[in-house]
This record gives sequence, C-alpha cells and structure tokens, in this order.
Amino acid sequence: MAQVQPNLSIHIEPQRRDSIRSVLRALSIMELLAHFPRGLTAKEVSRRVGLHLSTTYHLLNTLLEAGYVIKDPETQLFRSSAKIGYTTYGTASPAQLVRHLTPHVHALQEATQETAYLSIWDGNNIVLSAIVESALSVRVKVLTVGYSEGNHAMALGKAILAYLPERDLKAYLTIRGMPAYTENTCTDPQKLKHVLARVRQLGYSLDIEEFLPDVCCIGAPIFDTEKRIAASIAISLPRARYDKHHLALVPKVRQAAAAASRTLRLLGYRATRLSW
Repeated sequence: MAQVQPNLSIHIEPQRRDSIRSVLRALSIMELLAHFPRGLTAKEVSRRVGLHLSTTYHLLNTLLEAGYVIKDPETQLFRSSAKIGYTTYGTASPAQLVRHLTPHVHALQEATQETAYLSIWDGNNIVLSAIVESALSVRVKVLTVGYSEGNHAMALGKAILAYLPERDLKAYLTIRGMPAYTENTCTDPQKLKHVLARVRQLGYSLDIEEFLPDVCCIGAPIFDTEKRIAASIAISLPRARYDKHHLALVPKVRQAAAAASRTLRLLGYRATRLSW
C-alpha cells in the first residue's frame, strides 16, 4: 500500500538576530520527519522545508551522525529515530521496550516451534516481560509475565547477568541470592562468574535442567545502541528435544537476539543505568 503523505510543508526562519539559522533548519527537518513515520527522501525533505538539496543533505547527514535521524539503506528514506523521546524520558519505559521487542519473540517462536520468552533489564532487576507459547512445546508454567526470580539459574537471566558490570553483578547477587531450584543449579557466585564468562565467549546462555527438571533453555543477549545489555530472549524445550536439536536451535536464538539489538540501535534506545 502506498504511503499516504499529509500535505505538509515546514519553514522556520530566524526571528531574532542571535538565532542560529542552521539549528532552526535542522529542527524544521526533525519536525517534518515526525509526520512521516515511514520516511522521506532527501529531495522530498528539501522541497517541503524549502531548502537547497545540498543544504538538506548536510543537515540530514548531521542529524544522522547524531542519531536523531535514520536512513534506510534499501529505500534511501530518512526518518526520525526514537532518540528524542528516549532522551526526554531518560529511557523508554518497559512497556515501550516490550512493544518494540515482542515481534522478535514471535519470530523466534515461529522459527523454532518452541515457546519463546523475553526478559528486560530495568537497571535493578531482570523481569520476564513477554511469552509466546507453542502448542508443540513445553510451557514452563511457573514462568509468567512479571516473574523476576531465579535468573542465575535460567538462560534468560544468565544472558543478561553475563554482561553486567562487575559491581552491578555483585550487588544483584547479594540482593537476590542464589537459591537452588534443582540439583543442577549453580549456587556459588565464583562458579557462576566462570559460567558467565563462557556466555560472553559463546554469545549465548544455557539452562540445562537448572531451573526445572527435564527443561532446558537457550538464551541470548539483546544490546542497546551503546552495546550495553538491555534484555534477553530465549526458548524452552524438553531435555530430550534439546539433546537432539540444540545445535540447530542455538543459531536461531542468536539471530533473533541480533535482530532485536538492531531494532534498539535503530530506535536509539539506551538501557537504564541505576546506582545501587
């Protein structure tokens, strides 16, 4: 379907002698792009703001470099990033972040035919934020949206814990503790650090009957625009199916996480950082 474009043109010219013309022009471009979620070409921007094409390119490229504008490499359309909104509020709310990442959870479920999960790091805790179930897969019934326990035992949690600064990891484990859920649960902080180092080396995390008997999970980290940990994505499956298919499933989980990270980069999202 063709994009319906409003009949909109924006012109901002200095009204004061101490105004900076280039800043006002850049703001006029940002205001214009806000009305066109799918984007505009440089020529369309030039026409609508009443600027020479070369001047428009200079301004667009400056906004692109600063992260306030995104250029689609395939369509060559320029559109607003979400950086302005996130800057205004500090970071996106968890609800906003879940809304942007949930399509990747659906895609992972469809690619693997296993139940898929999303957890969010809110700067203080790791919270299960989305579940997309599969009729063919195991459903970990104890896991519901809002669940925040046992992250040291789950692939979802370990995919986030592995990338926290050491100070934050220590504080998290001190506050949350490391209770045993099965005989396979790691309850030693030093041993967990070795496990998390392995997660960073491989780029994915595993839960081999550490949270529930006969249930295995494969997880991977999701990073923000500054390559800081923001969330994680994972699937769960019975041990027998994991033993048979995990080599084929791991790349699919990692691909879903990479796609979700690209989404956050396009949005200009910055993960929450709080002081303990």
